[in-house]
Amino acid sequence: MRVLVLGNDTPVGYSLSAFANPLRRHELLGVSLDKTRWGRERQVRRLIRDAAPDVVLDTRIVTQIDSSDRIGQRDVQRSAWLAQACERVGASYLYLSSAFVFSGTMTRPYLEKDTPDVESGVGRALLEVEETLTSHLEDVLILRLGRLFAGRRPNALCTALDTLRRGQGVQVSDRLQGNPVHVGEVARVCMAILDQMSAGAPRHGVFHYCSLGETGYLDFAEATMACASQYEPFVDARDLLEDLTDETQPMVNYTLDCSKIRREFGIQQLPWRNFVDRAVTRYLELYVSGEGVIEKT
Repeated sequence: MRVLVLGNDTPVGYSLSAFANPLRRHELLGVSLDKTRWGRERQVRRLIRDAAPDVVLDTRIVTQIDSSDRIGQRDVQRSAWLAQACERVGASYLYLSSAFVFSGTMTRPYLEKDTPDVESGVGRALLEVEETLTSHLEDVLILRLGRLFAGRRPNALCTALDTLRRGQGVQVSDRLQGNPVHVGEVARVCMAILDQMSAGAPRHGVFHYCSLGETGYLDFAEATMACASQYEPFVDARDLLEDLTDETQPMVNYTLDCSKIRREFGIQQLPWRNFVDRAVTRYLELYVSGEGVIEKT
């Protein structure tokens, strides 16, 4: 299939290319994040017409969760343009969304059939994009993900490592719960879905995916620091980690139930801990190696 990746220079976009290109099962066409900031609908129509994709894979919005470029009404409008353009040429749409469409008040993992109940902020914007796509296009598959992490900016793990390199503290709380997911895992899951789409699997619906192992943000940060502290820039990282866990505060839960994607696509979860070292090492390669200070201690 011809797959148009919107945001091929995002952390997810790079991982998609690295995973898919050696397999040569699909033809990936890419558009950088900057070039998806269209000002007119005709620009979108021209892109979709010229690319003639079977599927549009949209990494734009989920990337903006952790970037300085906040999600707004312009993103919702562009999503409507994209859906309408795909409808014209008969292309399907794979939209990467997030667990943040939920308020986090539920004590069990969220199911796809649960009604998104976030009322404001980034989660509300994510939900508006979901609703816009599904109202304009029939073949929309929404893949809601746990909190993304990677060794390439922007994402929360890189932001924390940047902060630690400046000698500043990082504050986290285990009252925030969820299942983080590495961008390499997202690439694996997306490719598995695309493979099955090409073989006739349904191209619409809502699915959840996050890595195996529910955890608090503090626990995740400690696992990251245990890995990072092996390297010279982060030898004091653990001392800069501040636990803000307050047992009197309500738990905020962004855990996703992933049984549907396992049942319908045969996609199994892998532990997030398997990817922490990979993310930290990639960060060092991209942002620290030129400074000559990545020796192991």
